Amino acid sequence: MSAPPPASSSLSERAVLAALALWSLVPPAILFVSVGGGLDVGTGGRTFLGVDGPDVADQLQYIAWIRDAGENGTFANRFDLADDPYLFFHPMFFLSGVLWKLGVSLPLSFLAWKPVAVLGLFAGFAAYVRRMVEPGWPRVAALLLALFFFTPAAWVLDWGGLGSESLRFETLVVALEMFPGGWVWGLWPLAVSVALMPVYLLCLEGLLEPERRRPGRSTVWYGAGAAAAGLACSWLHPWQGVTLLVLTAGLVVWARLWRRAAALTVPLAATAAPIAYYFALSQTDSSWAEVSSHSGHPHWGLWLALGVAPALALAAVGAPGRTWDLQERALRLWPLAALAVYFILQTAWFYHALAGLTLPLAILGVRGWRHLRIPRAAAVAAVAALTLPGMAFYVQQLREGSAAHFLPADETAALRAVEAGWRDGGVLTSVDLGQAVPAVTGRGTWVGHPTWTPGYGDRTHRAEALLSGRMDAVQARELVRSTGAAFVVAGCGRPDLEALLGPVVAARTRHGCAAVYEVAPRPGR
Repeated sequence: MSAPPPASSSLSERAVLAALALWSLVPPAILFVSVGGGLDVGTGGRTFLGVDGPDVADQLQYIAWIRDAGENGTFANRFDLADDPYLFFHPMFFLSGVLWKLGVSLPLSFLAWKPVAVLGLFAGFAAYVRRMVEPGWPRVAALLLALFFFTPAAWVLDWGGLGSESLRFETLVVALEMFPGGWVWGLWPLAVSVALMPVYLLCLEGLLEPERRRPGRSTVWYGAGAAAAGLACSWLHPWQGVTLLVLTAGLVVWARLWRRAAALTVPLAATAAPIAYYFALSQTDSSWAEVSSHSGHPHWGLWLALGVAPALALAAVGAPGRTWDLQERALRLWPLAALAVYFILQTAWFYHALAGLTLPLAILGVRGWRHLRIPRAAAVAAVAALTLPGMAFYVQQLREGSAAHFLPADETAALRAVEAGWRDGGVLTSVDLGQAVPAVTGRGTWVGHPTWTPGYGDRTHRAEALLSGRMDAVQARELVRSTGAAFVVAGCGRPDLEALLGPVVAARTRHGCAAVYEVAPRPGR
């Protein structure tokens, strides 16, 4: 292994860790200071849902999984009203579910992973940068870029009002997938999974190259470390596990590791096991089959070039002047493996394959700066330009969507009434409330999450037409009956639906500006 960094470098690394930790605290500062939200009903008049960043839908899905895990150990899809078996086990949210059952609130049991995400992401990235970059400012620059790079095209297009809406959206998607700093705002599985990728590669190096091992650490130690890192990486976020498998296969071919390939059996099997589990779910469960189907998004367009090209250009000059040992080959194969997974995957949210690319690309880029003898002041300016505007843009995204992190007191009371309702069954409501229904009530919702709700666009449109009173009575009653919902929840600002739904409603309760309509059982049931 490389020699420990000097004290000045260690001090710089601690400063980067402090910056990442402070950055992770921006959401609560905005939500509870600038916006003035309350933790529960009666404090600010709103209930905090526990969501820590702009990605509200995914984080409410995680909190719903925590609730399911606390009650059942495994999770079902609560964003549809069809019967769904409890088949999915996720170690991170299982542990949060245990915390919840022990009395910790759902938001806190979710947010408990924030320090883990911060420390894990920093430690994994710092260890790899320390291995691949010389001490001094290059190491600090590489670490900052790896953690905080935000593709400039996203904020340039948005702030400049340039391009089509589709171009801005797709470019933003790529930018967010390649922004590790955003993952410590509630995207814990992605943060920890990517943090484990360099751990896997460093352990693999120790397993295959004895001269790289630390004193007292054996083949078994490094093999077990690679296996544990690969297993957890795949289980927490399978796209990164697939990338590691492709990368390892590339190493075997490029470095001609055929005679040592047997040593990779356990790490590869451990990394592949969760992926096999996810594949089995997609073949045996309708919800997982839906999630694993083609997303309908394109793989290629101008937005991909705008999103990825700056990082690739940053790295293009980083190749010269190195001895190409195993880790040097891994460094160069990593981006190729990620892009291969991105283009090969035709199902699910293939954009996730881009996550983690900033680490190898930042290392190569900073090396290139040294090779070209770029002045330090210019390097500092480049790091600032490639990080700070994007971070400001991300903060703006949070501020603009801050209202979705809270439920008004009356809507909270309506969902609590549904939670306590004596009848089994799910909820028909608007998409914004539907996102929160599984987490708040433990019940299913007819529409809520854009990935986990079948026919999300059509259901969103039909639910909105019903709740805004734009359906006639026949259509409205037929829709409510067809969903199988036990409750219809109308949030604040909605018209009274009692007359429209007529005999479909068994009872109505008002909760301030919100209303809950209990659906009458079908005759004979």
